[in-house]
Amino acid sequence: MIISKTPLRISFVGGGSDLPEFYERHGGAVVSTAIDKWIHVIVRRRFEGDLRVAYSRTEIVDSVDALQHELVREALRVTGIPRGLDILTLADVPSRGTGLGSSSAVCVGLLLALYGYQGIYKSPLELAEEAADIEITTLGKPIGRQDQFASAVGGFNLIEFMRDGGGVRVAPIVAPPGTLEALHRRLMLFYTGRDRDAAEVLAGQREAIEAGSAAAALSSMRDLAYGFRDALGAGEVDALSEIFARNWELKRTLAGVTDAQIDGWCERALAAGASGAKLLGAGAGGFLMFLAAPERQAAIRAELDELRQVPFQFAASGARIEYLGQRPG
Repeated sequence: MIISKTPLRISFVGGGSDLPEFYERHGGAVVSTAIDKWIHVIVRRRFEGDLRVAYSRTEIVDSVDALQHELVREALRVTGIPRGLDILTLADVPSRGTGLGSSSAVCVGLLLALYGYQGIYKSPLELAEEAADIEITTLGKPIGRQDQFASAVGGFNLIEFMRDGGGVRVAPIVAPPGTLEALHRRLMLFYTGRDRDAAEVLAGQREAIEAGSAAAALSSMRDLAYGFRDALGAGEVDALSEIFARNWELKRTLAGVTDAQIDGWCERALAAGASGAKLLGAGAGGFLMFLAAPERQAAIRAELDELRQVPFQFAASGARIEYLGQRPG
């Protein structure tokens, strides 16, 4: 039996510039961090010789082609295992539509576990590339490429998406001692209770990119990622509020990101003392994140008492094998 453990992520600035339709022409950049909310994938040999996959439902099928869980199906095909396995996926938070990159984390975790089951090593960057290829190329999902790399590599990074087929570059953010801790103390994460299909939201944004109406906003958001990186590198945590606020202002102009209820939650948090607000992920649901001085947070918590606050820590490690039993002989 083998168990993989893959972190989810939160993205601060630049999201949307990781869509291929944009970065292939203009280049993209995001600042994100892995967090201590995890996807576990358990793989073990199945005596019956068929496939059993358990997630929010359970599938028992004779071959990989019959699986409805498309990420498991394609990960099995890529890793070359057609049958004879029990596969179980477990998530610390709802695994659909949260804005924390859960589907990509599942894909990375599946690949890691399935390769590990066979005694095959793949680097974090290789896992991220294969997961992105499954989601974007094979399954045709209109999503970006930041989530796979954030989950596979872990840590707090600037992730760049190079134009003209130049690939993806992940660079850890180097900051003075205590800077990231100071940022963490100012962050608040709330679950809206609303989920959504990121692919549907991002499909509209992709159409806007192709039509040319979103390029200016995404270019500005990409540039803010470098500003965010530089502010952290200089230890200027106070400067992040303006960048955070500007990124959300730009993101709100993209198709399908927000609505009256989401805007209302953000406005209430800002009125209660937050210095920045944003919806994580593609938009329309999932998690809200606020930037606020510690002494302001009790008032924000009271103002948004209908939402569930979720504590978290930054995660230094990316996808990893948590348990490895005896490999099949």
